[in-house]
Amino acid sequence: MNKFENPIPQIVNAVAEEEGVEPVTLDPPLAEVVDPDAVERVVEDSTASDLEVRFAYRGHDVVVDDSGRVQVD
Repeated sequence: MNKFENPIPQIVNAVAEEEGVEPVTLDPPLAEVVDPDAVERVVEDSTASDLEVRFAYRGHDVVVDDSGRVQVD
């Protein structure tokens, strides 16, 4: 069940928005913190109704849930 396309741009945009900066200015790049291909595969290929992918990035807790929603705290 493919809930949404690629979560990576959503994650980058959400972190940048939280910080009030442009996505291209995020350092380190997301790919240096997590494997974006692995995150994308897990989220897109999952049929679990309670999926959560959770990791830390730039001091934020990032959560991608089964509906495709990205939350940055």
